[in-house]
Amino acid sequence: MINIHDAIKDRENQVSSLQVRISVIQKEIEALRIAVRILEGDNVVASETVPVSALAASNSAGAEKPRVWP
Repeated sequence: MINIHDAIKDRENQVSSLQVRISVIQKEIEALRIAVRILEGDNVVASETVPVSALAASNSAGAEKPRVWP
């Protein structure tokens, strides 16, 4: 039989692992968006890029829709 504390700790470890994986994927998405803009011939400046995490935060907060990226 599994102890409830062990089960909770196991779930917390799973959540932590998934959060790390999500962070890595968000960084990869940002890099791919920049690459697409470069390949399309746009001038890309690091300050012009919108991080995925910022887009997710604004969407969850019910804010205005951010620019739709290709």
